[in-house]
Amino acid sequence: MDFISLVNRYFQTLTAQEREIIGYLQQVQDYSGLTAQSLADACFVSRATISRLIKKLELDGFAELKFLLKNFRQESNTTLEKTSVFEEVVQSYHMYIDQIFEKLDLKNIVNLLLETDVLYLYGTGNEQKLEVETMRHVFTALGKRVVVFFDKGEYDYAKECFKENDLLVLFSYKGESPEGIAILKDSQLYQLKRLVFTQTSQNTMAQLADYRLYVPTESVQTPTRLTYEVSTTFYFIIDQLFFDYKQAIGGSYDTSR
Repeated sequence: MDFISLVNRYFQTLTAQEREIIGYLQQVQDYSGLTAQSLADACFVSRATISRLIKKLELDGFAELKFLLKNFRQESNTTLEKTSVFEEVVQSYHMYIDQIFEKLDLKNIVNLLLETDVLYLYGTGNEQKLEVETMRHVFTALGKRVVVFFDKGEYDYAKECFKENDLLVLFSYKGESPEGIAILKDSQLYQLKRLVFTQTSQNTMAQLADYRLYVPTESVQTPTRLTYEVSTTFYFIIDQLFFDYKQAIGGSYDTSR
């Protein structure tokens, strides 16, 4: 795994201080003389803090971190950055929305929502939590009882209330969130159903769920080389579910879709 992919995978679990260290590392031009102590001194932290960061990234030691950093710098120096043009993003979204509307069958998900007594929602990151709030808002307006989890602690508090006709919905782009995976594994002990919104089926969370919705997004690299996901398609899916569910409870749902 390359350095950027590694950081993206664990970014949500990093503290503000650890993220500052990552930011510093991305600015270093020459890693040949870098040591754990010199990194600690440059970031005004202790060596123990560096050790905790390495452990959190699941690396074997500072040498492995340094190896990834050297590859990262080589790629940065030899690869031209692709500039994301907004018009290209819009064109991609036209294609994604056409694919969703023409090919994605939401009938089973709508029927699942019709059978659901309580809808439990969880987002693995900040943007996903905004999408969760949108889904909470629209389905509460339709009379559905909705409970939102902010983190696994809130999930642990509420899980004893799970019933057979309840539905747990998780939003995740990459589908590799440690907390999301922990929730899905733990929820296997209960009778409720699990649905995951994610980019692809080739991830751990999708494989653990009972139901899946695959939603394409557009990835854009930021100046810090961290990936930003333009996730308008997630909101489109939520709106489509809202309208289809509204039709269904009004007795006019088209079951041929």
